[in-house]
Amino acid sequence: MTAVRASISDITNGNFGDDTGPHVVSPYGVELRRVVVVGFVVSKFYREGDESGKKKFESVTLDDGTDTIQVKVWDDDAAVLERVKENILALVIGKVRKYEDETYIIPEIVRELTDPNYMSLHLMERYKTILTRSGVTLPSTAEHEQEVLTSTSTEPAAPVKGKLAKDIVSYIQLEAIDGGMPLKDIVVYFEKKGKDPDKVQTKVWELAAEGHIIEKPIGHFRTADI
Repeated sequence: MTAVRASISDITNGNFGDDTGPHVVSPYGVELRRVVVVGFVVSKFYREGDESGKKKFESVTLDDGTDTIQVKVWDDDAAVLERVKENILALVIGKVRKYEDETYIIPEIVRELTDPNYMSLHLMERYKTILTRSGVTLPSTAEHEQEVLTSTSTEPAAPVKGKLAKDIVSYIQLEAIDGGMPLKDIVVYFEKKGKDPDKVQTKVWELAAEGHIIEKPIGHFRTADI
């Protein structure tokens, strides 16, 4: 399942269905199964498991200005939210689910974002998704507009961890040109090497959120030295 950038209201105001697997069709007609959302963590809840059979449970409430949504984990998966704090800007990648009247997200990755410009970039990519899936041809983004969406954080990124992450950074560094490497090209390259395409896509966004690579222009990735 390809992760699709979305606003929270795209999920909460959409129509949920599970006839072909859990998914939401947003008010703009975009199918959302696995999503990327960016918002502020406004509250956090934790409940320890007990001998009566209650599962360990943890959740955070995410607010992106369009609506709020719960991000929920149970038992061993609770580690995903263990280090998440309140009052931070976070990137969440996960799957949409619904129980009774509540639509929520089961997260795969939750990462703190230190650069508020990332919210603008996320929203621009969401608009692009809506328009292209409606058959609209998009105008090219001017260079000065792209600069506004580029991370301006001066804090050094932590070392890249994991073989897949290191391989992705090396591939982008060697093969990307001035226009950046399209996400689909990165995914196809590593899929041919036997890597799961969903994991590759998730790792690319994780690397961008951590500052190891730059998304410029939207949907294209490069290292800072290009």
